[in-house]
Amino acid sequence: MIVSLVNGLGLSAVDSNILEVYSDHDTIPDYARKAVATATQRGIVVNYPDPKLLAPSRPATRAEVAAMVYQALVAIGRTSAIKSVYVGLHSRS
Repeated sequence: MIVSLVNGLGLSAVDSNILEVYSDHDTIPDYARKAVATATQRGIVVNYPDPKLLAPSRPATRAEVAAMVYQALVAIGRTSAIKSVYVGLHSRS
């Protein structure tokens, strides 16, 4: 789902080193690494209940899809951001 959002929006790829924020970063498939890094950098990824766990092989729930679509709209400037501990992990230490 993340790959589809990033590709569909035509977002520029970023450095994949940002993936280190996820405890399971080594399980992200090679084909998805740049898109997931881009979505992470842009604050599109919403991780609930554990912000440090991406779980890339688990199917996304409808709620996760809705939250990430909303965050994608935020990333392209179509709506305002909602503050949440589950969004924008890359900007926190």
